Amino acid sequence: MLNPNLSQYKIDEVEKMLHCRDPKYGFLTYKCPECDTIKTVPLACKSRICPQCGKKYADKWADELTEKLFAVPHRHMVFTMPEELRAFVLVDQSLFKILMDAVSNTLQQMVKDKRGAVPGVVCVLHPYGKELNLNPPVHVLLTEGGLTKAGEWVPVSYLEYNSLRRVWQYQLLTMVKRVLPRSVEINRLVNRLFVEYRDGFYVYGKRRVSSPRQIAGYVGCYLCHPVVAESRISEFNLESNMVTFWFFDENKVKRFVTLPALEFIGRLVRLIPDKNLKLIRYYGLYSRRTSGRLQKVLTCLSRENVFAKFKKMVVCCLNCGKGMDLLGVTRLDGDGGLVYEAWHGEGDDDCW
Repeated sequence: MLNPNLSQYKIDEVEKMLHCRDPKYGFLTYKCPECDTIKTVPLACKSRICPQCGKKYADKWADELTEKLFAVPHRHMVFTMPEELRAFVLVDQSLFKILMDAVSNTLQQMVKDKRGAVPGVVCVLHPYGKELNLNPPVHVLLTEGGLTKAGEWVPVSYLEYNSLRRVWQYQLLTMVKRVLPRSVEINRLVNRLFVEYRDGFYVYGKRRVSSPRQIAGYVGCYLCHPVVAESRISEFNLESNMVTFWFFDENKVKRFVTLPALEFIGRLVRLIPDKNLKLIRYYGLYSRRTSGRLQKVLTCLSRENVFAKFKKMVVCCLNCGKGMDLLGVTRLDGDGGLVYEAWHGEGDDDCW
């Protein structure tokens, strides 16, 4: 039984996941052009939290992101915040935007100090940790350099780390203080965090990604992976109703976590972003109003033809091994009732 306080959007996402690849809710019909064999394939749910569909969703998202990136070296960075601030951000998910805006302001300030150059910044929020706990660090792809107003590219491969941490602290605390309700408690918290973290908030500069192939692989395999991949679920005990999954900790040691099934689902549900909440934002050279006109100056990765496009599923005939043609799409309501049906390419054939 789901929490009645959950939004209808989150309830729908869970229902979709529970019905994933259940033929009672629909299927694709394929026909072999050689031997006329008919085959049906159950529809996938496409839910963002589904362990089966999450990888395919991530690949598509990575494809769209990579098409927007410029063919210049990028730096992967992770911006974190103290635990005292997480409670505010996690209660009100609209603060996720403030969090990413503060990251962008930090990096643009640091790079602009280098002859006024404007960098490209892509922020991706991860609202969860490896143990399915709430933990919202911001992962960033930053161009190693920027463009001046004169259109000159200025390479910036080094940012002074201590200054970066302090600027990040200042930007985040001032922006959070500005949007939170004014109170003595908030003022005290902000002042205390300035005093206790004299070196600023932690920023992890992970690695440089210099080639388009590296960026494409990085985006697809890391930034946009599902909450928990199906391959990480090692056991489901029907008798005890317990789920076991694993993850690698910071020391690359494989850890196992066992939870009651309802708690496992509860953690997944809690990590579903609110409807229309953007977990990826573009700033600087990548902002919508800027990136289009810059494509004449900077080459996009999509024009280098090195990233494999997301392709539709290919179904092969079990009898002759030939690729089968999509014959029709059928959607059902779970009780045998017909919701939607299309044949011979007359309807939506992008349903897997």
